[in-house]
Amino acid sequence: MTSAELRYMQITITAEVGANLPGGSLMEIFQEVEFLSHISANGDSMRCLVRVQFADPHAMKAPQKSFEVLKVIEQGPNAALLEINTTGPLPGLFAALEHVWWTSPTYLNKDGMVITVRGTKESLRSARQGLSGLLGDRYKMKLGAQSLHNTQFLELLPDRQRLVLDKAIELGYYDRPRRCTQRVIADALNIKQATVSEHLQSAESTIIHAFVNEP
Repeated sequence: MTSAELRYMQITITAEVGANLPGGSLMEIFQEVEFLSHISANGDSMRCLVRVQFADPHAMKAPQKSFEVLKVIEQGPNAALLEINTTGPLPGLFAALEHVWWTSPTYLNKDGMVITVRGTKESLRSARQGLSGLLGDRYKMKLGAQSLHNTQFLELLPDRQRLVLDKAIELGYYDRPRRCTQRVIADALNIKQATVSEHLQSAESTIIHAFVNEP
């Protein structure tokens, strides 16, 4: 299996739908939970690294039912880096599958949850079937050969290009059908439309060339 055979799937779950899952209760404790790295899968759970943000440091001691803290790697006044073991039906769904992995960006905040998954076509097909069984049609999904929001590619971009690309993704410029125009992006960032066009073209060119030349 080579990297060219892998595909991306990005799942978006609203806060309303997520409230029915065990992980939804995390937002009563943390401001954001960001998945950083997958370590291993064991049965119906995943071992991984996450970064949590909180307003109150006592949040770290609050009981919660969606993951077990195995190790506090580092902790500051408003954030901590943790090694955890996840529980619940959603991580269990992916832990039970072979050849599929959570990757960045995957996070949970007050707006809901975004899960970015990389895997083979067959494993993503199985994941879609599992998601439909778990959530019905109450989620959004995008499929692609690569993710424009993959940090591997965003790190290649200058800060200004990355800012414009982030806003374009947020507003739905790359959705099909498109949910915004370059003018809308320009207005949101208070810059000229020509500047948006230039930055997006440069960012897209950088990402495409990085993908084509990927070993």
